Amino acid sequence: MGYVDEIIDELDQLAVAEIMKYAVPTLDDYNDTVILAVELGKNLNANLEVIKLGARLMEIKLGEAIHKKKKAHYTEISSEFASAFLTGYPLSEEFKKKVIACIEEQNENKFSSMEAEICANATRCNYLTPKKVFKRFYNLHDRGYSFAEAFLLVDEKTEEKWKKLTLDICKKNWEDNYKKIREFIELARNNPADFVAEKKERLTG
Repeated sequence: MGYVDEIIDELDQLAVAEIMKYAVPTLDDYNDTVILAVELGKNLNANLEVIKLGARLMEIKLGEAIHKKKKAHYTEISSEFASAFLTGYPLSEEFKKKVIACIEEQNENKFSSMEAEICANATRCNYLTPKKVFKRFYNLHDRGYSFAEAFLLVDEKTEEKWKKLTLDICKKNWEDNYKKIREFIELARNNPADFVAEKKERLTG
């Protein structure tokens, strides 16, 4: 096991503790983002050690920020935590700078490194899977949004994440997912009652 892998073990424990405390992000979201970021890093010959840390730290304080009604500042809060966390390890300043960039640039369209761009695209691709779309509908309904409101919000988020993909490999690999989600939204929105009835019949018929 390499030195960074030892740091990852401690970081995973801290991240899981945050998830258990605030329930945001979910453990699935956390794991999916890390796995996808590492996969992209391998395909693009990026620094996997930077990505393994950056992907884990991007939203590590998202739950706390939401709890404190400071969601708009979660990247800053996560960056501050990461800076303090990384000072405890003999890592080069250049290495730490690249890890911090993964956090601070996750919502940007221009990046200071390939690793930061990979981490940002990994989180965006996370929104473009059928499982996450259905989960988003469920969460919005659970929070009191109407059917029409939920469709509008999911539609907007899907478009936002698709348009913000900057890596060609992500656009290519997730285009089919994006198109299927668009078809699902349009079909369901045109006649939601019939859509739900049809899906129920298919499942029980």
